[in-house]
Amino acid sequence: MKKLISLLLVLVMAFGLVACGTADAPETTEGTTEDTSAETTASTEAEVAGVAFTVVVTDLDGTDTTFEYTSDAESVGAALLAEGLIAGDESEYGLYVTSVNGITADWTTENAYWAFYIDGEYAQTGVDATEITEGTTYSFVKTISYTVMGEGSTTFYFTAQDVDGAVTKYEIHTDATTVGEALLALELIAGDDSEYGLYVTSVNGITADWDTEKAYWAFYIDGEYAQTGVDATEIVAGSIYEMVKTVSEE
Repeated sequence: MKKLISLLLVLVMAFGLVACGTADAPETTEGTTEDTSAETTASTEAEVAGVAFTVVVTDLDGTDTTFEYTSDAESVGAALLAEGLIAGDESEYGLYVTSVNGITADWTTENAYWAFYIDGEYAQTGVDATEITEGTTYSFVKTISYTVMGEGSTTFYFTAQDVDGAVTKYEIHTDATTVGEALLALELIAGDDSEYGLYVTSVNGITADWDTEKAYWAFYIDGEYAQTGVDATEIVAGSIYEMVKTVSEE
């Protein structure tokens, strides 16, 4: 009888040890899982760390392209150079931006530059000297500067736009009476006399031919389609006169 009781006690102790070993196993597994999860979360937070901001790029034709970035770079310039959105040349004043989103602004050939704005206000610092601020919108607008031509007491502005949207701008100084007279004298336009006045066929060296391409030069005064021909339009100081090469849909 004593032997039987001793045997039962041994079996009970053996089952107890097995049970304890089984109960401890999940604690080890759970502890390992929790540690891995914490490391993954920390890694994810590190990847998204930085300041979020927006960049809007505006081409000459008014087309806007918007980009959203998150960066821990020290400046807008450093962040956008790293993203490949901008390119430029180093100067004594910092980075001079020549290309944005693959669009070039060339001062030498088209009097163009990239104007830089911060939340709609013209920036007082260069792009590489501007610290990134959370939630701010930075804008690059391709801008054409006026080329000064002529001499005289009256000043007006003249814009020539090709079919591809390329724009050339002039600040005209003249003593002429009409827009046509002033532009002919400066050889900015050419054309043929007709019963309705001067029919403009060429502007800034660009021809618009009705017979071969159904194209003509549309004339605008301060953004409104002109009701008078270019040689019958008296100059108003400070006004903007525009010739736009237009292809008829007919």
